[in-house]
Amino acid sequence: MATYTKDKDVETELEDDAQARTAMQEVFSNTARWPAGFGGFTADATANINGVEHKGSVTVKGPKEIETDISDEKAKGFLTENLASIAMHRGPRSFDESDGKYKLRFGDEGTHPLGRKLIMGGDGMSSFYRIKDGRIQQINRQTPRFSFSINIEESRKNQDGKFLTHKYSVFYFNPETKGLKDVESYTDEYTRVGEADLPEVRRIINCEEGAISVSTMTLSNHKTL
Repeated sequence: MATYTKDKDVETELEDDAQARTAMQEVFSNTARWPAGFGGFTADATANINGVEHKGSVTVKGPKEIETDISDEKAKGFLTENLASIAMHRGPRSFDESDGKYKLRFGDEGTHPLGRKLIMGGDGMSSFYRIKDGRIQQINRQTPRFSFSINIEESRKNQDGKFLTHKYSVFYFNPETKGLKDVESYTDEYTRVGEADLPEVRRIINCEEGAISVSTMTLSNHKTL
């Protein structure tokens, strides 16, 4: 799985658009997140990488506070990376702490099948989204090593009426040749524990350099901290 570290925010000449900001605030409010003050959780964990299983436990307090007693480095890295991603996207935060701190502007009239283009200025990754029906349908970003496009294929509402992404695909491109490097297909399942939707199963089908690999992360016996 390819990983990236977000670049520092940069100065931008993009002017903020009130209509785009309102639309992005709606998207933010429609997205399921863990409640304010959420302290994390523990769970039993199984990492299955192409049929090789490793079992243990995990403790998740935040994107940078993840522990597991699984010693296998590949399985440990797989769990840590994916739990960090989930904790980052599901963790409690305000709109102004996330996309709201950037300049937002529409980039087209919205006839694209995945929705209207919304440009994010100043994030250092030339990011833009496509939004439709109050949801992000596509995310596009660039890094020095690769660019990528995340395409949301299916979302589901939780018991609070907020959206959880169920299926999505990620296309990675070489920034110089623009050629396709890698494709990943994700399927996520969540379980409700108290007021939080916690990860239960993540399956990743990866195609890279002519080979297909399938990995799953399965969590059970969740307990909040």
